[in-house]
Amino acid sequence: MNTERTSRRVRTLITAVIAASAMAWAGNAAAHVEYIDLGGGGSATDAMKRYGWIAGADTDLGDSHQVSFFKFSLTQASLVDITMTGANELGLNPAFTLYAGLMGDLAHDDTAFDPNNPVDGSFNKIASPVDDGVTTDAFGRVSPFRDTANIDYEGQFNALGSWSMASDPSDGGVWRVIDYLTHKNETTGNESLLGYFLPAGDYTIVASGAACNTTGAGCTGPFINGTVNVSASPVPVPAALYLFGTGLVGLAGLARRMKTTA
Repeated sequence: MNTERTSRRVRTLITAVIAASAMAWAGNAAAHVEYIDLGGGGSATDAMKRYGWIAGADTDLGDSHQVSFFKFSLTQASLVDITMTGANELGLNPAFTLYAGLMGDLAHDDTAFDPNNPVDGSFNKIASPVDDGVTTDAFGRVSPFRDTANIDYEGQFNALGSWSMASDPSDGGVWRVIDYLTHKNETTGNESLLGYFLPAGDYTIVASGAACNTTGAGCTGPFINGTVNVSASPVPVPAALYLFGTGLVGLAGLARRMKTTA
């Protein structure tokens, strides 16, 4: 009888350990990039940290595990409105960045296959041998790599510029760059980007809080709901070409001014 009770206790303990391990694994998986899909437009709410977005504006960048990823797709050129609100505005200080492109599913910081944040086979940080100011990536950009051996980056998330992440080999080993378009962190309250012209394509919004950036529990501990809403109004082709053209003219003018200044 005692042997049977002991056996039951052992089985119960084993079951508890397996369940705990599964929960831990699920937590780790959830820490990877898992997009909230807004389709061609829509609204969604996620629990966010008060420091998640603002940490990505620092020189050591931010931890991608502490921000929320939203995606939407446009089948034709559109004027897009993006708003972000917080259940407690001053407690969260909503902020977001808009990028062109999508990360790979389950991408995350510090994979052995991400040239933007190189590590060795044991995930120890190493200096990139091509961070020479000359080498270009597939998009023609000069040396997007980082010297992670000598600089301790908090993570990959760049709130103010383009950045990349990769997935583990078991998740396909996909490495992608998302290109910075604009960001909103202008007030201590809700943020809006209105009438922003975008061509057809896939887009990423990374959102979280900008209320504080310290290691205190009051900053890193609480979760506050943040809501992102996207609405798109298709633009007729002639108008789309005009908007795209005026954008090119503006860039050309900026280039001339920079050349004159230099």
